[in-house]
Amino acid sequence: MQSFVRVFKSRDLEIFQFLRNRNVVSYIVVEDTRKPLSDADKKIDPFCYMDEEDIDKILNVFKITFASDLELSEEDRLFLTNFFNDLLNITNLTTMIFKSIVVNDLFNHEFRVDTIPFFNRLLECLKSDVYLDEHEIEDSNWMYLSQD
Repeated sequence: MQSFVRVFKSRDLEIFQFLRNRNVVSYIVVEDTRKPLSDADKKIDPFCYMDEEDIDKILNVFKITFASDLELSEEDRLFLTNFFNDLLNITNLTTMIFKSIVVNDLFNHEFRVDTIPFFNRLLECLKSDVYLDEHEIEDSNWMYLSQD
């Protein structure tokens, strides 16, 4: 049985677990950058083939990263891409960038899984600009990206 669990939610960031038979297969980090494509983003497929005029129309980028301790199968990667492609509401002013990474020691670390220090370590591995300050995060302030 496959399932998803949202383990963290905030205005610009959501983190999910993708589970199979109650075992974590991957963490999925959905980051709403609230920015247009960066110069580095413009160099990746399919943006490298687009006209600059079309690229400039994109005002917001969602970065979706699948992070696991083992390489995801092509089937899992396709399933996750399709699921999150359907989950997010994308307009002609927004786009998504999907990436899959392997973090060899994802679960073998000093931080307890599904805690703010663990999420910060995960975000650091993804080279994200987001840093979560556990003293500033209150459960009552959390919200879903779709509620913004």
